[in-house]
Amino acid sequence: TTLSLLIEFIQQSRPAAKAKMTVVTPRLGLITLLLSSTPLAACAFSNPRSFSSVSHARRSFSPIAKCISLSASNDDDASTKAAAAPSETRISAPSSSSSSKREMLKFAIPALGIYLTNPLLSNIDNAFVGRTVGPAGLAALSPATLCIDQALYLFSFLSRATTGLVSRAFASSVNGEHKSGGGNTDAARDAASAPLTVSFFCGAILSLVYAFFTPNILKKLKVDPLLQTSATSYIHWRGAIAWAALAQSVSLSLFIVTKDAITPLKIISCAAILNVIGDAAFCVWPLRGGCGGAAAATALATLVSTGWMVKSLKDRKLWPKLRLPKKKEFAAMSEFTGPLLLITFTRMGGFMNMQKKAMSLGVEALAGYQLCMNLMLFFILFGEPLSQLGQTKLPAIIDANDSAQAKATFKSIITLSTFAAFGVAAVAYLTATFGSGMFSSAAGVQAIARSAAPALLLAVAQTIVGIAADGCLMASRDFGFMLYTGIGTFLLQTKLLQYCNSVGDILMTFTVRLGMYSVLAVGRTAFGYGNLGRAIHGKSKLVSSTP
Repeated sequence: TTLSLLIEFIQQSRPAAKAKMTVVTPRLGLITLLLSSTPLAACAFSNPRSFSSVSHARRSFSPIAKCISLSASNDDDASTKAAAAPSETRISAPSSSSSSKREMLKFAIPALGIYLTNPLLSNIDNAFVGRTVGPAGLAALSPATLCIDQALYLFSFLSRATTGLVSRAFASSVNGEHKSGGGNTDAARDAASAPLTVSFFCGAILSLVYAFFTPNILKKLKVDPLLQTSATSYIHWRGAIAWAALAQSVSLSLFIVTKDAITPLKIISCAAILNVIGDAAFCVWPLRGGCGGAAAATALATLVSTGWMVKSLKDRKLWPKLRLPKKKEFAAMSEFTGPLLLITFTRMGGFMNMQKKAMSLGVEALAGYQLCMNLMLFFILFGEPLSQLGQTKLPAIIDANDSAQAKATFKSIITLSTFAAFGVAAVAYLTATFGSGMFSSAAGVQAIARSAAPALLLAVAQTIVGIAADGCLMASRDFGFMLYTGIGTFLLQTKLLQYCNSVGDILMTFTVRLGMYSVLAVGRTAFGYGNLGRAIHGKSKLVSSTP
């Protein structure tokens, strides 16, 4: 990143050096990118046009971006086509202040930090419980986090719907013109009102379900009776603030889409510190609450961070009004929520089947599975900023009917995700192989994590690419393909799980499922099929693809 900014500074201050640097930097940029172990470093070399409008494409393009996304000739073609396109067929693309790598870093670094914080805290909870309570406590966290995290994941369509609705509203014009230096904040605030209201309502219902039906849920999952007490305590604490967790996810989407990743990063970071302090006090000493203590610390941190976000959004005049959605708003939100809910069901079903198979392997294997799954969920989120980039940038580009820009953005996202997958997966492998002792003192659990490390590497690598492709398809509302492919790969994974005898085997079924999805998604788009494929090939504008 520092090297990239230095080269850009030299080119700007000494024009004579530009020709020489153009020859050197593609090779140097590629070597640097190969050495990077996170997508954060890769984002510094991404195509700047992914963060800027067509009018900024030429002046923001650099040799480093050229080496991993498009050639200079493609950039010239894109600019020429954009200028030659008839004005009546174009929808104004949103103006953006992210026309340089510095602006890209201001977005990418905080966004990555936001998405990594929650899974990092889950691993910290695992470390406290695994080191203090032992394998039984770590095993109890597996069904407990399944009930909490998978239920919250079920409602992830709310945050994704917020991203889709608010990104288009934020890019819309005000009295026929775009605001200089920013988007339409009034429209963005109004667009987020319906998802936020629904998130509070669904979260309240979810909290009541956890309060009254947790024992029945654990019995249905056939959880070992010895683990049910600890699991119930964890679920009750985390479930009590489900409404705040869902509202926080919608608020985060509102921050990101309106190009403010610094504020939520500060809030989440402070909440993370509070969570760690709470884990030490509630789980270890003086309260020694075990699994319930870890959950109480997380619940407290969630409440504090949600309240802080509400205040920050109000200060920026972005906090939406809580009201019943209007008929038009409900229809617009249903266009996202209906298909996304079905898609989420298929993905959640896969995780639940993996969990059930792990529980059938015994307590020690279940503890090892919990350790590996939390590592996987942490590392795959390195692909989430690329998914968000697709969801926030592609809708306006597709609406503008700009095929060249759509192709450039999609190509850059997939290229970056591929580079990121190799580096991040390698770190995940090393963590499971040499760092499992941080999460459990049991030799058997550590041995299971080490044996599953190769499968973890493949799962992380494949999922990062899948997440990036998924964000692009979601931006183009290609829900039909996402659903039908999800159902097909879910059925295949369910069949494969019947033959699994280890944690590594279980993770391999996940790799197969995500691998098929990624190949089909990227290939379908590249050959011009689906909404995004047609947009890239200039065949048609965006059409509804609701199943």
